[in-house]
Amino acid sequence: MDTITQYYNAAVEAYGLWGLALMACVALLFGVQMHYYLGLFRRLPSFKIGGQRDVANDRNGISVVLVMGDDYLYVENTLPLLLAQDYDLFEVIVVYVGSNGEFAEMLAMRAATEPHLAVSRIKQHPLFPISNKMAINIGVKAARYDNIVVTTPDSKPVSSRWLSLMAKGFRKGEVVIGYCGIEQRRGLTDKIVRSSRMFSSLLYLTAAIRRRPYRGTIQNMGFARSLYFDHKGFGHLNLNLGEDDLFMQQIFSDDNYTIVMHPRATMRQARWGGLRWWLHECRLRNHAYPFYPLAARNFIEWEAGSRLLFFLTVAACMVLMPDEVKIGAAAILLARFVAVSVQMARVAKRLGEKKLVPFYFINDLFEPLLAIGVVVSRMIRPIREVWR
Repeated sequence: MDTITQYYNAAVEAYGLWGLALMACVALLFGVQMHYYLGLFRRLPSFKIGGQRDVANDRNGISVVLVMGDDYLYVENTLPLLLAQDYDLFEVIVVYVGSNGEFAEMLAMRAATEPHLAVSRIKQHPLFPISNKMAINIGVKAARYDNIVVTTPDSKPVSSRWLSLMAKGFRKGEVVIGYCGIEQRRGLTDKIVRSSRMFSSLLYLTAAIRRRPYRGTIQNMGFARSLYFDHKGFGHLNLNLGEDDLFMQQIFSDDNYTIVMHPRATMRQARWGGLRWWLHECRLRNHAYPFYPLAARNFIEWEAGSRLLFFLTVAACMVLMPDEVKIGAAAILLARFVAVSVQMARVAKRLGEKKLVPFYFINDLFEPLLAIGVVVSRMIRPIREVWR
């Protein structure tokens, strides 16, 4: 006991109480970060589909539902990728919301010649706008099959096996969570946006693996139609969002879902702009965040908060402490960087993300600041279009 006291007194004399507290904070926050990256996140790359349900025949029919407006390019370029899926029993239900009679007629003619295509039309009225939830509800009601997969017209599958891989998810659960990345382009903005999407997806996929799901992605998710009607469809009808998080929170149970992660089961969302567009997307999605369960918010915020505080305390050590502590802080920072790089390389490989890891440190440094900025922006200047 005397020896411990002597060491403690010597440490206090050398670094002071505040210095010891700062060093303890670095060690504690490093431990929290390693808990996430080496503990929780390591489960995603090695995840295998599990669940309680096991249907003998995985060729159950699937109805793919998407809502679109007047988009000739989608009909010509992306819709054929859905119709060419390597799967027998499926249909693509296009819910057209608009008043363009010529476009509606073109869709109807296309459906007449495509055995896998069905079209439902809702005429848009300027005084009574149709929400995305209302349109999806029409598609679900029109579906021929009980297994529903929802996607969006700004997303496309990366392979013809996408639907067959999603179908395997329905063998193990009534709810299927997929992954959607951002389309790959050149440039630094591409790496930042794709890294941010990959990390936000990593959070909800990891939570689902831990049996604490809180969301899916509107570009690539599925659910049983019977489950949808059992829960009376979408909730939060006063919000023009929430289809992939607030609704999924309604229908999740401990054992009724599974996760499909495979490079060929990935969807890719089009990027309609640069960082400004991405910031708007983040702000828009964040309007549903206050309605998340407390456990989900804690899971998200503890990672971001501990990461930001870790960087700040390491920076304080590098500025204020003696040389030996600076060297130790730098070594801990390097150790964390190596652990994060290795883990994110495994995650990127599982999700089919390429050429991201060398640039991931940018997202690693600034994601917590982005999260804080998005929340503050939502509170100060909420997006009015979110509310009906």
